[in-house]
Amino acid sequence: MQATAAGMQPQLQACRVRLVSQHCAMHAAAAVLRLHSSRLRARLADDEQLIPAEAANVLEQVRVVLVAPKTPANIGAVARACANFETTSLWVVAPRCDPYDGEVEKVACGQEVLKHITVVDDLQQALNDTIGSVGFTRRAGATRYTHGSIAELLQKYPAAIAAVDPVRHATHQQQQHDSSSATPPGQTALVFGREESGLTEAELRLCAHSCAIPTGRIQGSMNLSHAVAVVLSGLFERRLQLLGLANLGIEVSGKQESWEGLQPAAASELSALLTKLSAIAGSVGMSGEDSRGGGAQGSHGRRRLPLGHIRAIMSRAQANTWEVRSLHGLASAVLEHVSKDTTADDGGSSSGS
Repeated sequence: MQATAAGMQPQLQACRVRLVSQHCAMHAAAAVLRLHSSRLRARLADDEQLIPAEAANVLEQVRVVLVAPKTPANIGAVARACANFETTSLWVVAPRCDPYDGEVEKVACGQEVLKHITVVDDLQQALNDTIGSVGFTRRAGATRYTHGSIAELLQKYPAAIAAVDPVRHATHQQQQHDSSSATPPGQTALVFGREESGLTEAELRLCAHSCAIPTGRIQGSMNLSHAVAVVLSGLFERRLQLLGLANLGIEVSGKQESWEGLQPAAASELSALLTKLSAIAGSVGMSGEDSRGGGAQGSHGRRRLPLGHIRAIMSRAQANTWEVRSLHGLASAVLEHVSKDTTADDGGSSSGS
């Protein structure tokens, strides 16, 4: 036991030296990461200045039209989806419930959309002042074409939805640049039907385009408010990209500094962790090398050892900074325990001799 413990001392000492040097490298890498993240946050903050507080809503050119909704909760949920994706234009056609019911306000989680809600008797009234319309349905028609998705629709008809039409956007931007009194952009109506039966054929023919929402085979029919949310989410993302503000579509609540810890760990931190794991492997009689064999001319016939497998796993996992530092703590505790056991063995052997 004394010989074994004595033989391990040079290995542990060499490990400590490597850890000290790599600890310094880790701190340097962390400083670079903090600088990078602060610059990134500053850049995003600059981007945010491109959208003044008084700027128009992202989907101001979108009007959501519900035809004959049956339940107040669905109207409220649709209002909430409209608020989520920045359109306050919600029209309700011939509702089969009270659109001002308390349940509507409760589910909507706010008045921003509800205070602008417009109730009319028929669909034509809701479409009269729009510049385009899309009726959503799962049914094909004998005399009309139903696009399989928003993407297919926009590929064939890029101007079908004004809010995401690059040409219309560029024209409006030029008008704003040339004159302070640019013509306000028109709205495209997104028309959704009854909860149980959708839009009638006559209602779909009032719309400029018919479009489906891609769904899986288990359940093809969507809840009304879910369908509205899916469509608005896709258009919101497209609109942000058109505005050059795609990064602003993500707003995460919580501490901003947590961003740093969630980034992939620096190579120096991973290297230091593997050095500790190599020392742990050596302390229990295993090889601390990544692989063995194959000769000096290449890797043919080389056999990967446990540490090599661990290195491969860590590379694939893209562990973040917090995860790697947590493993550092565990490895350090194991090494400390091994070092204490070795010291105790040395003391016991010396007193016995």
